[in-house]
This record gives sequence, structure tokens and C-alpha cells, in this order.
Amino acid sequence: MEKFDVCIPTLNSGKTLEACLKSIKEVIPVNKIIIADGYSTDNTIEIAKRYGCEIFQTNRSLGEVREMLIKRVKTKWFFFIDSDIVVNKKWFYSLISNKNDKIGVVQGFGLPKGPISFLRKIMLFIKVKFGLKQRGFTSNTLIRKKAVSGIKLPKKKRLEDIYLQEEVEKRGYEWKFVLAFCEHLKTEKQVVKEALRDFWKLAGEKGLMRALFYI
Repeated sequence: MEKFDVCIPTLNSGKTLEACLKSIKEVIPVNKIIIADGYSTDNTIEIAKRYGCEIFQTNRSLGEVREMLIKRVKTKWFFFIDSDIVVNKKWFYSLISNKNDKIGVVQGFGLPKGPISFLRKIMLFIKVKFGLKQRGFTSNTLIRKKAVSGIKLPKKKRLEDIYLQEEVEKRGYEWKFVLAFCEHLKTEKQVVKEALRDFWKLAGEKGLMRALFYI
């Protein structure tokens, strides 16, 4: 079976990284797991070493970190997975079954447990089935290396994935959304708070109407 590099940015991710790496090892045929760590002061590095990860440390912005990770990838396709995501086999097979020559990125969705996530699933079902515009995420995403090689991203702490999506689409590739779900190890309250923060930040950068399309 084809093997994949897996890229994970970390920063004091000790509370969730073990579950994340365990699921990756169980689900994905891994070539190597590459961790870009922002000088964690907890047990993040200890956990990463225990799982045989390739590790480097940097205090650069998240956009720059993703560029650095991409340069270290050796496989034709690779995954970006956040350190608070737990993947599963159904999610994995859904993503890899959507690879084709026109696809640059295949993205699933990470959801926390709770009633709000049920409503989020309904909204995502409508958006995906009708091909409505939405923002790209890199929290649980399969990527063709050729589609992102040499990309330069803004020096941003957040929202760098939106700019990655724009660059991939400019290169003529599709950023494909699939109804494949994995677990996001955050509370719904945390996720909603971050979503609102990103919305207002995006509205300031791209305009209110465009931000609404990206919800």
C-alpha cells in the first residue's frame, strides 16, 4: 500500500498528542511523521520521540512552519494533521479514495463531541452536496506535494490555511471537501470561540461577505 508522510505542527500539545499519534499509527500507512515544534515546555517532545517522529523546532509563524514541513516531505501525497485531531479508518479511506489528477487537496472535517457538532454536520452536508464555497482547513487534510511545492504563505499565526487554499486553486488544482469526519479534541465552547475569532479576523482581511461564505 502507498505510504504517506504526516506533518504535524505542535506547541505544548502534550495533552492531545499521544491520542493523535496513536490514531495515525493505527490508521495511516506512514512513511514518516514530521513534527515542527514551537519550543514546547511540556512533554510534547518526549511523546513525539516515543512514536519515532522526525522533529525540528522553530519559533516561526504557522505559515512559515507549513512551508518548512512541505520541504521535508518525500512522498507524492502527504497529510497535514493537527496535534488535537484523532483520525479513523473511515476518514482515511474517504480521503484517499478521492485522489485524482485534478485534485490538489482532499479535506475532511474535525468535530468535537456534542450537539453543536450535529448541527455543523448538517450544514457541512448541505455545503458539500451543493458545492457551496467554504474555507479550507489543514487540520486533517490530504495534500498532493506537487500542488504546494514552493508555495509562500503569509507570516500569520492563524488563517494561513485559507491562503494555502487560494494558492492551490490558482495553480489549477481542486481543493476537494469530503464528508469524512474525525474527532477534534477540544470542547465545543473552545471551537466556537476560535471560529468567531477567525471570522472577525477574516472579515477584516477579506471583507464581511467573503467571511460569511467561509463559515
